[in-house]
Amino acid sequence: MVDPNSELFRAKQQVIYYRAEVVKYRNRILELERLVEKEKVRNNYLQQKLRVLNNEKIDSYLQEIKELQQKILELEVELEEESTFQKIKGEPSIKENTLDFYSYFNYSVVFPAEGGESVCIYSHFTIVNTGEEPLNDMVVCIKVMPVGAVILSGQISDPKLLQGPGTAREDIKWVYAIEDWRKKIMESGEYWIKPINPKSFSTLTLKGLEITVDNYKRPIKGTIEAFIYFDATQSPSTSLNKINFQIP
Repeated sequence: MVDPNSELFRAKQQVIYYRAEVVKYRNRILELERLVEKEKVRNNYLQQKLRVLNNEKIDSYLQEIKELQQKILELEVELEEESTFQKIKGEPSIKENTLDFYSYFNYSVVFPAEGGESVCIYSHFTIVNTGEEPLNDMVVCIKVMPVGAVILSGQISDPKLLQGPGTAREDIKWVYAIEDWRKKIMESGEYWIKPINPKSFSTLTLKGLEITVDNYKRPIKGTIEAFIYFDATQSPSTSLNKINFQIP
């Protein structure tokens, strides 16, 4: 019988332990190899699925492109035939009227004396018509930011002053263009205005704009910009420049 305290017995016990560890790690390796093979299968499956989805999407795009190309051809033919038909009837081609104009601010900044309460910006806003078409039904939006800290005033009147008999006033050149103009100014800083009887002009100027910046709300960074509208469905024309200011 082997003595459990002998070197031989301890050596046999270590051999048994290491053999068990070898078996355990072999099993772990086999498990990992199986997982690797499984992930390879999964990867192949996903790649195949992705190829199918991409092919379906590409087919859908190709079909849509084909339909659009067909629609373009139909429209081109329609335009060509309509032009030919007008020539046969002797009717002139329809010419789209385009408006050519630009607008800009010129201004100066006046800082208060020491202890003063506000900074003032004095400005004129000018619209120049460089085209042949009159600028009818024009509406201007002057937007000031930040709301509540910048106040704009000038020769702009309440349109109600022009209502009723005896209200033809030559001194009124610009009026507010919307009914709730006060609310619009307070909520979004937008001044919607329009000229009175502009008729045909090459240059139209809104004079004497005074922009007041509340000194108690410093530091402040602000912007005044203008947008001109002729049709609510079209994008506005933006003034060539803005009034940008920063007061520490």
